[in-house]
Amino acid sequence: MDKYKDATGLFEDFNFKLVVIDSLLNRSPSFESELEILKEKYDKFEWYSTSGPIEEMLGFFSNLKLEPQDLDKVIELCFDGGNEIYHLIQPGWDGEDGQFDVQSVSGFEHLKNLKCVCYISTCDEEILNPLSNKGIEIT
Repeated sequence: MDKYKDATGLFEDFNFKLVVIDSLLNRSPSFESELEILKEKYDKFEWYSTSGPIEEMLGFFSNLKLEPQDLDKVIELCFDGGNEIYHLIQPGWDGEDGQFDVQSVSGFEHLKNLKCVCYISTCDEEILNPLSNKGIEIT
């Protein structure tokens, strides 16, 4: 996972970008049709049961340019190892390692409508301090 980054430069931490993308999955994002094609492609194969991530999914999310209308839809973020996004990338992932841990929330300033964050796991709580310092509720 270390080789992946947000190729668009919007977020310092690729894993934080994944948390943001996860919050959009059920909000009709601009990238929905492209993602559906990828999901269909990998739903048909059993090979993913190996321990590694699907490189094409990682590449897609790395290069994904989140449109302003997508960023405006982000109202809540959930930091949890059970997020859907991780199972799209690595369907057999058990959440027991730190491969999707967030080290920085730099770039959250682009999420103008962000109101609250649900903190369960995938980062140290101190990582969220910049959010709470801006008045975003952490639960």
